[in-house]
Amino acid sequence: MNNLWEDIHFQAINLRKVINHLYGPERESLERAANFLRNERPILLIGVASAAYLCMPAEAYLNKNGRIASVVYASDALYSYPAVLDHSNVVINTRSGETAEIILLGKALVERGIPFVAITNEPDSTLARLATYVIRCESHKDDLVSINIVTAMMTTTLILSAAVLGQMDAVRDEIDSLPEKIEETIRKADHSADEIWQLFKDVRPIHLLYRGSMKGAAFCGRLVLEEVARMPSTVIEAAEFRQGPNEVVDDRFGAIILSPGGRPGSLNWSLANDILLSGGRVLFIGNPASEADSFIKTFPLNELSDSLLPILGVVPVQVLAYKLAMGQGYTPGEVRYISKVIMAEEGIPNEIS
Repeated sequence: MNNLWEDIHFQAINLRKVINHLYGPERESLERAANFLRNERPILLIGVASAAYLCMPAEAYLNKNGRIASVVYASDALYSYPAVLDHSNVVINTRSGETAEIILLGKALVERGIPFVAITNEPDSTLARLATYVIRCESHKDDLVSINIVTAMMTTTLILSAAVLGQMDAVRDEIDSLPEKIEETIRKADHSADEIWQLFKDVRPIHLLYRGSMKGAAFCGRLVLEEVARMPSTVIEAAEFRQGPNEVVDDRFGAIILSPGGRPGSLNWSLANDILLSGGRVLFIGNPASEADSFIKTFPLNELSDSLLPILGVVPVQVLAYKLAMGQGYTPGEVRYISKVIMAEEGIPNEIS
């Protein structure tokens, strides 16, 4: 069995372990970090690539509950918005704790006397040693492409956010339901994999459209499609897509719509119908607003609050990326340019043999 396929299927076991760790031995560290973040300053959730994207559900959750939070890319925090750091709570999310921009930012924060929280899978890393507070995720280490790390650290960042709001115990039951629900989502994705692949095998690029908290699933989905299947992909907020980008819709167009519930979900369902009527192809990930339209390919998700839904929503895109890679003759998870940790700010290496 391919290592990437194993990583995809290990997510339920991994998530159960991570949740038990965070509510068990890591709870004291979580509470200390949360107490540090309980003030009037906005929260900056900082990362690079997937480590930034997986913070997006927490950003939506905090803002929905009246706590101002923003996801900021590490390079922007370092070079474009350094003055903002003095007036914010800084949370840096990093799997390895060794990424080039993350280390430079951590050192800059220390030099300026700005305390910060690090969420990492490597508590002995350079960034962890620089941080004021460290939360250890304790996730399974993926073979190369981030799979378990995405769903585990997305969950970790949401649990920290719940702790900041004093809701860590209130969300416990729903958090505990995640492993079973992600396991069911993986089974459904397996069952639908060939049908979804057929829908997108002739599409290039794939558009990922989202609303609200599903932004994180869309960006993580885009990255896994590009890393695993070498499939050019783009992410657009669904309302923005109607403001001009919808001119690209024709019979060569393919969209994955990642949808929360409520009114945003109804609007996404309407958009899916419009794309279909214009000749495009659509996969709707979420719970459809109507059962009447059977022509839209849907991937329903288990009932969860919108803030947790992206943890499930990214899974069918992971499976699609695997199938697209296989269909093009690539070994899923075998890469040409990326390494497990990007330790320089410049350059694309020569193709890895």
